[in-house]
Amino acid sequence: MYQWSSKALGRKSFCLLSRRLISLSSVQGKVQSPKIKTEHRLSYEKANNTRVGDSAIQRPQSATDFGNYKRESFVLNLTEEDALKIPSILALHARLNLSPNFEKRTLVRALTSRMEDNQYADNQQMAIFGSNILSYYVTEYLLSTYPRLPIAILKAATEAYIGDFSLHDVAKNQWGIEADTSTNLEKYLLKEPKLFKFGKLRFDQLVTDVEDGITRFNNASKTSLAASTAFANSARAIVAGVYAADGEASAKEFIDLHILSRKVDISSMFEFEEPGKLITRLLRTKNMELPTIRLISETGRQSSSPTFIVGCFSGDSLLGEGQGSSLKEARIRSCVNALKAFYLYRPLDPKRPSESTFKPMFVDEGESFY
Repeated sequence: MYQWSSKALGRKSFCLLSRRLISLSSVQGKVQSPKIKTEHRLSYEKANNTRVGDSAIQRPQSATDFGNYKRESFVLNLTEEDALKIPSILALHARLNLSPNFEKRTLVRALTSRMEDNQYADNQQMAIFGSNILSYYVTEYLLSTYPRLPIAILKAATEAYIGDFSLHDVAKNQWGIEADTSTNLEKYLLKEPKLFKFGKLRFDQLVTDVEDGITRFNNASKTSLAASTAFANSARAIVAGVYAADGEASAKEFIDLHILSRKVDISSMFEFEEPGKLITRLLRTKNMELPTIRLISETGRQSSSPTFIVGCFSGDSLLGEGQGSSLKEARIRSCVNALKAFYLYRPLDPKRPSESTFKPMFVDEGESFY
């Protein structure tokens, strides 16, 4: 049995790539290959971000004028003059270095989730638009930088960049977006202007932390969101606003600066069972010599803490090295490193399809042996 699992940022993603059932009976001595139906979904559009019918929306003349979209049920609208009076909106606009074309009221809408008692435009449709933009540019970056990544690892790496928990960290800890958790009584006692509530992320909370050690689960409704999803949707909506205000090039630069600049250890997402058999099948499909394990160096074989360094070779070519306290451990590590060296291959100067200088290149035929 060959299995492959992937882990990213505390969330586990498991994918079964292939399975062989070998009968030991002399009568049924043949390999059975059951069909395994695996669906890989690379879009991060959430199910609760469903599209709204045209009859429920009042559209402005310009499709990208997000600040002027209205629902039929909305009776209130926040003007640009009102948005300029909110200090936190001005601070966030300057912190993200957004252009003057990005209106402040659009930023207010990006921080407004769909709520039951909300009469203002929300970020639901902007989040859908932004999620597709993020999915496209992050996926093309990974495919161009690591053209041999298996689908399961590609999905896990994409999740590590633009999943709910990753974008929650970006929006809250990197951009400094705050959630509006104060009650109406607290706002009244602080004599806070009503406009100031639009400078924070507003959403119907699914879970409320009452005090240390006590958590209250609110009655779930159609508009209730977890904090991670609410913060992630605000980040997606801001990306959509950048695309609408300044175009594709600015949106791509914004994603590179704030999303793709984060460190993601893709090599740690690989886990192999029986890596020796897997590297053998890989070399056989590439018409290369079958792997051989050779001892490179050792120390302290008769001591309590020996160290062995072995190499996985194909002919005279060293595919990977492994170190361990036993020969078996070092052999397995060498096969794993050889597999990682193949799948984490990076071109010297990768070009993305969205770049004007992009030229297609042939890397390999893909996962033909799975």
